[in-house]
Amino acid sequence: MHEPPITITCDCGNDASLSYGERWKCPTCGRTWNTSQIPRSEYDALLRHVRRYRMMVLVPPVALAVILIPLGVLVDIRFALLLFLLEMGFALLVIPPLRRRASQHVLTQTPSWQLRPE
Repeated sequence: MHEPPITITCDCGNDASLSYGERWKCPTCGRTWNTSQIPRSEYDALLRHVRRYRMMVLVPPVALAVILIPLGVLVDIRFALLLFLLEMGFALLVIPPLRRRASQHVLTQTPSWQLRPE
């Protein structure tokens, strides 16, 4: 899974998006920033939430497809239409509120880390 980037904003105003554990040297002022200063447990908690959201979005459509595609091929093509309708309903009615809730959780629960230049 691709980890969410960490945005570093230097005191001089430059910013960069880095992975956890990566170092960045500001091209303007020369300060070096290290994302390893972030507690690993806090970053892992953020990763758990991102993984859970991805699973909540991907598993139901895949489960429906695993069940309804063979039925559509072997029994009746109407199951393929049912799959399409259920997938569209999920995408239009379930995912937007789920995305809002996940975004709200990230904004309210994720700490803002104050890193020190090395």
